[in-house]
Amino acid sequence: MWAELICLFVCFYQSITVHSKLITPADANALQSLIHSAYYDDKLDSVTLSPGIYRIPFNDQANSNIILSYLRNFVINAQDVTLLMLDNQKRGITFYNCYNVTVRGTLIIRNNIIPFTQGTIESIQGDSFILNIHDGYPTTLDDPTYFSIETPYYIFDRHTRRLKDKTYDYYNRNVIRIDHRRFRVAFYITLGSEIEVGDLVSMRGKGSLGILTEISEKMHYIDVILEYAGNMAWLEMEGMGNSRYERIAVRPGPKPLGATEEPLMSANADGFHSSNVFHGPTVLNSFFTRMPDDGIAIHGEYQMIRQVNQNIIIIMRKYSWLYYRMNDRVAIIGEDGVPKGETRVLRIRTLPMDYLPLITPPWPHFQNHHYYYELELESNLNGTIVPNDLISDIDRTGSGYVVQGNTILNHRARGILVKARDGLIESNIINGSSMAGIVLQPEMWWAEGNYAERVIIRNNTLMKCGYATSDLSTEQAGVLTIFGTGTSPVAYGHDRLTIENNLFVENDGLNMLLDGLENSIVKGNSFYNGQHNVNDRGSNHGWDGGSLIYINRAQALILQGNRAWCLGSAHKRRLQMTYLATHITGSLDGIIVQNHC
Repeated sequence: MWAELICLFVCFYQSITVHSKLITPADANALQSLIHSAYYDDKLDSVTLSPGIYRIPFNDQANSNIILSYLRNFVINAQDVTLLMLDNQKRGITFYNCYNVTVRGTLIIRNNIIPFTQGTIESIQGDSFILNIHDGYPTTLDDPTYFSIETPYYIFDRHTRRLKDKTYDYYNRNVIRIDHRRFRVAFYITLGSEIEVGDLVSMRGKGSLGILTEISEKMHYIDVILEYAGNMAWLEMEGMGNSRYERIAVRPGPKPLGATEEPLMSANADGFHSSNVFHGPTVLNSFFTRMPDDGIAIHGEYQMIRQVNQNIIIIMRKYSWLYYRMNDRVAIIGEDGVPKGETRVLRIRTLPMDYLPLITPPWPHFQNHHYYYELELESNLNGTIVPNDLISDIDRTGSGYVVQGNTILNHRARGILVKARDGLIESNIINGSSMAGIVLQPEMWWAEGNYAERVIIRNNTLMKCGYATSDLSTEQAGVLTIFGTGTSPVAYGHDRLTIENNLFVENDGLNMLLDGLENSIVKGNSFYNGQHNVNDRGSNHGWDGGSLIYINRAQALILQGNRAWCLGSAHKRRLQMTYLATHITGSLDGIIVQNHC
């Protein structure tokens, strides 16, 4: 009997191991080719990386340290593995045109050399300060290989080590080396009193993505951690999407050799970014901290319409390819932000480069576009489409996304920024986003769209947001901001939103800004211990930082069961509405402010 059991065990073990290839840290130089060989040559369905540190060397690939292409139904097991990228100017890993690939950790992907640096302000004079680089951090600030001469600098509080309250993005104009670790950094403006000697400073360096998932579908990342990404940490772009990101992370890595100060940043841009995918991502139980840009961003793209001939239009784009597909749905909006309607694409034709002369468009992103495409549409929307309208492929905006159970902590910009439909934003903790915590808004200046429809924002905690890098001119002034675009008083683009049971804690300034929406409900939200300090972000637009909720362009909106307590001396009113807010139910009793704490 024992012989039979042993035989069964050996046969079972062999049946498993025959489908996987073992790779060790000694194979780091050939990691990419070994994975491809396992899939293409050995016809295996998985590889297993044994625990350890894999030092990925410099190579002659143009953009990426590791490129994995055309994998199908494949698993990469990488428990207790660190991939150390020696070339910090390239992407860490690119997955190109892959389907149903699982990457399972705990796997850490880290740049060996930190792609930014940091230090302490030693002295300030007018439009410049002297920066003393911390021990162990790169002293190549004046080397254009690693840092642009002009780049945004960020000021951090020496005690909390998060962005300092009421500081901004400071763009420098030059850097002059004083000695081996000190630099004089000069800016375009005279530095204000918000910056003091002893403040901590970091800035964006040069580099590339942590992981790029391009034109892929049903990818699955579990327990994969990115440290010191040279640009965005995670980027998925184009393709069918519908990928799953579970317990992923973006965080600083360990202190560099010789350092005594903890790192101030984790990357050079966003934590997670999804662009132009058919089905949006599912991001679950993940952790993002210390990025100098948005935590999670999901969006499509606008193209400007240059010519219209009935139902045939010519659009322009910055890039030499177009991700539209025949029969895709497209939405048209006017320069004033008003949605004109939807139709479908019947035909696509690529036109010669520079087919039309350059123009000076109303938004900077559309300048110097050289690539042109002709689209035949199913309908011309009753002749309402005109040049300078914007078109967006709404089947390629990441709709159907789920962002659930994540923690976004102490970073610059927005916690969650979404421009897609049919989504769920639920049970996330957003603590220390320097701008807004959650934003739904098309952004024409970035050519990113679209309006949101059928989105649920539920059971999230938004805490200590909106304290820095936002000024009086920001549109996204609310800790939770739903905002239209353009200048029209009837730019109702967001539709059927549910904002319920969210908790706002210790937020100064405007807590909720509602604009450009209709047929939506705001219910059961709680506001606690906020508005103790004056914060007038957005006041150039008329937003009052002493209001708890501000409603502008909105119709058919329900306010129900929202309550606030322990508000501070900067609180003025529970609700402010403009004449552009119509058919608002609950304006009298839908928001209750209680005096007790």
